[in-house]
Amino acid sequence: MADTSEVLGRIGMDSSGIAKVREPIFVSLSSFKKSKYLDIRKYYEKDGQWLPSQKGITLHGEQFAELLKILENNKEKIDRWLAS
Repeated sequence: MADTSEVLGRIGMDSSGIAKVREPIFVSLSSFKKSKYLDIRKYYEKDGQWLPSQKGITLHGEQFAELLKILENNKEKIDRWLAS
């Protein structure tokens, strides 16, 4: 199986692909050596091309499930914190 990557979404970019922030975040599904991951990473532009930075996290299935549970269990607290 070849290593693959599929971008699910971008944060900090408009619908035409123009960055609204210096380092937009790409959320991607990826595989490497038969393992599958969720990658959340800042990107930077170089020579007209978006490239991944070292700033980000790569989660395997169990880590993603744990992160999602933490976010779901604390959604109201997170919303209040960010709104204040």
